[in-house]
Amino acid sequence: MEGDDKKEEGNTVQERDAAPVHEDYMDSALERLNTRRWWIWIIFLLASSPCVFTAIHIMASVFIANLPNYWCHVPELVDAKWTDEQIRNISSPEGLSKSSCSVINWNYTLLATMDYEKASEYVSSKVRPSESRCTKFMYDEDISFSTVSEWDLVCDNLTLKSYIQAAIAMGKFFGGVFFGFLADKYGRKRSFTAACLTYIISGPLAAFTTSYWFFLIARFFIGFAGSGCYGTAYIILTELSSMGRRAMFACIYNLSYPVGYVILAGIAYVFRDWRTLQLAISLPMVLLLLNCWFLPESPRWLMTKGRHPKAWAIVNTVDKSIEPPELHDTSSEQVAGQTKSSLLKRVVHWFHEFVNLFTTLDLCLRVVISLFTWFVASLVYYVIGLNADNLSQDRYLYVALSGVVEAPSYVAPLIILIWLGRKPTAVILFILAGISLLSIAAIPQEYKTAILVTVMFGRFADSAVFAVIIVHTSELVPTANRNSAVGAALTTAQLGSVLAPFVVDILGTKDSTWPSTLCGIVTLLSALLMMALPETRGKNLLATVEDLKKSDRRDRVSLRNCCSC
Repeated sequence: MEGDDKKEEGNTVQERDAAPVHEDYMDSALERLNTRRWWIWIIFLLASSPCVFTAIHIMASVFIANLPNYWCHVPELVDAKWTDEQIRNISSPEGLSKSSCSVINWNYTLLATMDYEKASEYVSSKVRPSESRCTKFMYDEDISFSTVSEWDLVCDNLTLKSYIQAAIAMGKFFGGVFFGFLADKYGRKRSFTAACLTYIISGPLAAFTTSYWFFLIARFFIGFAGSGCYGTAYIILTELSSMGRRAMFACIYNLSYPVGYVILAGIAYVFRDWRTLQLAISLPMVLLLLNCWFLPESPRWLMTKGRHPKAWAIVNTVDKSIEPPELHDTSSEQVAGQTKSSLLKRVVHWFHEFVNLFTTLDLCLRVVISLFTWFVASLVYYVIGLNADNLSQDRYLYVALSGVVEAPSYVAPLIILIWLGRKPTAVILFILAGISLLSIAAIPQEYKTAILVTVMFGRFADSAVFAVIIVHTSELVPTANRNSAVGAALTTAQLGSVLAPFVVDILGTKDSTWPSTLCGIVTLLSALLMMALPETRGKNLLATVEDLKKSDRRDRVSLRNCCSC
């Protein structure tokens, strides 16, 4: 027995020592697979194409929750066959100029006995009576039928309109955490498949429901699934691609978003009713079953779980000439020897790592400024995207142009970073975005084309800044805290997307330029705060907090850094 124990112990030690060698062999095998360009580009298309649906559903609220002109329903005048314009002109305190939540308390029973001309003469000769809040609304018939008109999401219920977009943003927030855990625990492909199935089910359910609250639940799961598809597919792509291609794929992976915006504008132009539109953008998601079938599991993940034969079988399906090392499946031994990690333990661990980001004053300032810039960049991105009704007369053109403008914004920072550092590039982009958004208030409302060009330039600058701040944030924080810092930044960015619809709906109803003005102010504030951060280009990455404490005073957060921009 003792000899058997020693033999088993020796085998275990041998397998453990051999693991790095086999991982290196897998790295070499994947590098070899990447020489087959057709294969890696098919993987890229399978991984990135679901993000087109994510982009479509995120921005779909521009159409399914558009805000038409509205006024109080006056049953007496409706029964008298008055036109909408006549009813609105007589009963609305705002007349035909803008929407209204109140009705003038005329004697509508009396007015209904007259024709419109006599009624107009009658009310013009009388003292205008008091007003009352609407109990039922009428909507502009020229505007497509939306969720707003179906559930009266106006006036006192205006915040309910904001929840339609906030629901999908909250779904993204929780979906990233849940499917990230699922991908680490049960595999990337299983997590991706679960997300796709949730997508396929929740999309059509949102179209058929007659309940506003059930519609919100469906929207939540659309965002929940979209985040899972995005994250797990990106992990698979990263773990299958070669070292030389990862940076390129990271840049062009998000190009699926502008593609989705352009496609959405075309579909929405054809399908004007919100239920038909929701179905039109949801039913094609059945095609994601092809992605689930053909997208392989990550061999790297299988190796970490001891499932070596399965990992090498995936490699051999592409290139049979690659001979795997002599291995056996050790997954059962690993599972037996591992302590099961619960989701609660992971959350507690993440919270502990998050608290460690604030252990020193300089690290705290770096993290807080970075989190604020992420929040602002996300807030501005979604406010601009959702603000079509306030900034453009043609929401279809607005959404399509958003996609066209956003596509090159992912490439532009890479070119600028060659000449400038991380901080100057981010500061310049924030300033350009801030000035563009603030200048909208100075442009007369009748110059719609000038407003559209200005806001699209602001969108370009804000979209471009994302590629810079993720690099800068990761380099500002020591290696021991880097994953937690980037994770916290992505989480904070989601909060910006949750707040954005409320900024658009609440401030936008008061003045069409208020949302863009607010975004312009906080964007310039972000630029000022970033100027206090140190530059990281050409400097070694910090390993620990102790390295940060020992760093030169010039490499710390300080107002003196403003002069180095």
